[in-house]
Amino acid sequence: MRHITKTTPPQEFVEYLKTPDVSFDGLSGVPKEALRQRLLEDQGYICCYCGRRIDNDKHTKIEHIKCQKNHKHLALCFKNMLASCDGGEQDRADRVLPKHKVHCDAKKANEDIPISPLDEKIEDYLMFFPDGTVKGKVDIGKELIRILGLDTDFLTIQRRNAIKNYKVLPVSDWHTEVERLKIKGSDGKYEEFCFVLQSYAELCCEIESKTPLAV
Repeated sequence: MRHITKTTPPQEFVEYLKTPDVSFDGLSGVPKEALRQRLLEDQGYICCYCGRRIDNDKHTKIEHIKCQKNHKHLALCFKNMLASCDGGEQDRADRVLPKHKVHCDAKKANEDIPISPLDEKIEDYLMFFPDGTVKGKVDIGKELIRILGLDTDFLTIQRRNAIKNYKVLPVSDWHTEVERLKIKGSDGKYEEFCFVLQSYAELCCEIESKTPLAV
């Protein structure tokens, strides 16, 4: 997961909050599009949980860190909102994907995660490997994987393919590459699965540091 620094809510959403009897369920049109766009910009156009590329369309969900069912007072709180992929929800609706195979927002449902991407330490709790698998560090990391379904076959394959494609790119300085993956590009977007690729780049740095220099 990538740590997310939130900015400020868009003016269209702020104006919507002034509407009498306002509710999240009533959010639509321009205010909703503007809100989702701001969330995407803050996150560099990757899912807040799995790191897949997302855009301002029907497949991107406005996710509540603290679920609406148990935290109704936070339903319209900008700081409680993130942008998530639909986690395979559309495939499930089309009866292509069983419920236990979904991930991210669709898997989380009404559970609360032990730590959110807004916490600066979020990147310390998950480990990603070249074969696409993920492992949680201590109980927090393990709970993130369980609640969000980050170990589903679909995500494992997606991460494995991302690393496989990444391996063919020429990299002259792995340390510089690690730093590159931590920042957004000139288009305001992170590389898809950037934190997964970062894990691979860090592994390459470690291997490189242990390789004896030729004499």
